[in-house]
Formats: sequence, structure tokens, C-alpha cells
Amino acid sequence: MSNFSNKLVNNFPEYLFNEINKQKLEARKNGRDVIDLGYGNPDIPTHTRVVDKLIESAQNKKNHKYSVSKGILGLRTAMKDRYKRIYDVDLHEGENIVNTIGSKEGLTHLLMSVLDKGDNIVVPDPSYPIHHYAPLIAGGNPIKIKCLNPEDFLSELVNVLTTIDVKVVLVSFPHNPTTITVKQDFYEELVFLARKHNFLIVNDFAYSDVYFDGPRPPSLLQSDKELTNSVELYSLTKGYSMAGWRVGFAIGNKEAIQALTKLKSYIDYGTFQPIQIASTVAINDLDEYPLEVSDIYRERRILVTESLESLGFDVYQSNATMFVWAKIPLASKKTSMDFSLAVLEKSNVAISPGIGFGSEGEGHIRIALVENKQRIRQAMKNMQIFFDDKI
Repeated sequence: MSNFSNKLVNNFPEYLFNEINKQKLEARKNGRDVIDLGYGNPDIPTHTRVVDKLIESAQNKKNHKYSVSKGILGLRTAMKDRYKRIYDVDLHEGENIVNTIGSKEGLTHLLMSVLDKGDNIVVPDPSYPIHHYAPLIAGGNPIKIKCLNPEDFLSELVNVLTTIDVKVVLVSFPHNPTTITVKQDFYEELVFLARKHNFLIVNDFAYSDVYFDGPRPPSLLQSDKELTNSVELYSLTKGYSMAGWRVGFAIGNKEAIQALTKLKSYIDYGTFQPIQIASTVAINDLDEYPLEVSDIYRERRILVTESLESLGFDVYQSNATMFVWAKIPLASKKTSMDFSLAVLEKSNVAISPGIGFGSEGEGHIRIALVENKQRIRQAMKNMQIFFDDKI
């Protein structure tokens, strides 16, 4: 029998969350009420003004035609204005911004645009799975650096840069899964290193709008206003609760953005134009909505954090993202995968095992704050019963 898949895809391991998802679906088939805090799929609705604009735009038959792969001018201009308004960064809508179909597509095609086969790219570990696999899809050579502490990450990066040539350094703050945030001086140091060693920094900034009890997470581009060594990936998915809309952006260095724009021109015709038009309303007129969304996640985080700490978890204290990252109590003596499967089986609560985000995530779990407070309270009660029974 012929094999119609290539060696690269064949060598990808099974997605580590598949086993959790399989068990979750089986449990639901059997009538069990599983509370899913594993998959980071926002439950908060998109703002009604954005939905109304989508409906209005979709009723205009002119918007049913092919769009443009780089995004309509109004959408890119809105993003240019937003970066100036919020971060005081000057961008050119035609040179420094391209619309992407979410940040996953944007990252993968960006790396395909800037990496040559065998180029070294530094990747945090743990990290969102696409951060580990997009470099491989692009033909790069991932160099994984432990990312459980920003200072340690920078120190190890300096060590790596003294021994090998690096083409790209990929970071993502606020960080998924650990919820780590950084201050501007982190980016100042990173940009200094990038100019010294001539590498491109790519910051996946997908969680930039979900924050509370503190200042807004800084942008990488604030530390590289000349855009000599930086690209940032921005998304409406989390802050504007528009996950299914698939609206993202790559923003920054002209050469990298133009390379991505050229590649995308051969691959797609862009997002459905009414979605782009509606997204422009979100960016231009709804700066306050991510703050409302963040308040909801803040309240949910407090519930989860207090419950986990009472059960003996060491919870990473954070003021950003829609997740809680916690170290499993030593008494469990289970791997993160076994622990997560046991919690699902005994408590009807789905959580994400840390190992799914890289080897450095072992011993941890990630909980997504994607259910209302009543459901989250029930999930925590279910986990309490599990712990009372047997760790």
C-alpha cells in the first residue's frame, strides 16, 4: 500500500492532548457531565457590535468576492492606529502589517518565509505546541530553552548564542501555558542581543489583551521602534473573544513582513471580507471590551487558584492570560498525563497535562478558565472529592 504522507508529518508524535480528548468524548457518550477546563476555547461571546457588523457586511454581495491575502487596507490601518494609540509604535500599513488567519497560521507561514533549511531557531520549553512544530514544518532546527523563569531564559540564551549561529528567537509573553509575564527591560535585553548576534525575534503576543491587577503587558516593538530585528504576532482571539473568527496579524520588520506577504499571496485569498470589516470595528471602537473580558477571567482565576492551593498545588502567581499553571502535589507520584487522566476519570474534569507543552512542563497542569463561575466551582468540588478519595 502506498504511503502518501511525508517523513516529516509521519515523525510528528500524536498530539498529546488527543488521549485526553478521546477519554473526554467517551465519557460524554456515556452520559457523564465532563467539565472541560483543558481546551483553551473561550466561552465569552464576541461583542454584539462586531457580530452586527458581520451580519451587515455579509448581506452586501460585493463582500462575497475574493479578498486580499494581506488583509484589506482598513483592517491594516486600524492595526497601525492601535499600535500607535496603545504602544506609541509607528507602523506603515503597507510595509509592516499583514493580516493572518489566526496566529498559528501566521507563525507557521512567517517561519516558512524567513528560515532556510537547517537554520537554528530558539524555542521556549514549555510552550504552546505550534511553537515546537512550526519550526520543523519550516525546515528549521529548534533549540529548546527552559522557560519557567524569564531571567533564566535570557541567561541560557546568552550561552547558546556564544556557541552557535541563531536565525530566529521565538518568545511568547504573556506565556501559554505558564502565564509568565515580562517587563520592558526583558525585551530591551533581547533586542540588544538580537542586534549583536543578528537574529530575528518573533513574539507571539496572543495574550496581550488579557491582563488584570497590574499594568498592560508590554510589546516587544516598544523596545525596537526602528523594527530592525522584531516581529510580533497579534490576535483578536483572546482579548476580543473571537476564537472562531481566525483574525490575527504579523507586525514589525519590513523584510520579514514582506516575505510573509509574498508567501501568503501564493497560498490564500485572505479571511472572508465581512469578518475583516467586522474586526475593524473591534480594533477601532472597542478598546474597553478586552478589559471587560479580562475581569471575567480574573474572577475565575481567583476561584481556581484558591481551590488548587487548598489541595496542595503550587500555583504560579500571574496577572495575565486565561489559564492557571500549577505544580502537581508531590504526593500524587504521577506523571502529568497520568494525573490528568485520573482526574478526568474520577472527577469528570478535563485538564491539560504539562508534558503536552514540552518536557519542561512535566509535573505541572494547565487549567483553562473557559467555563462560568458556577461550572468552575463544580469542577473544583469534583477535584476535591478526587483528592479526598485518593491522590
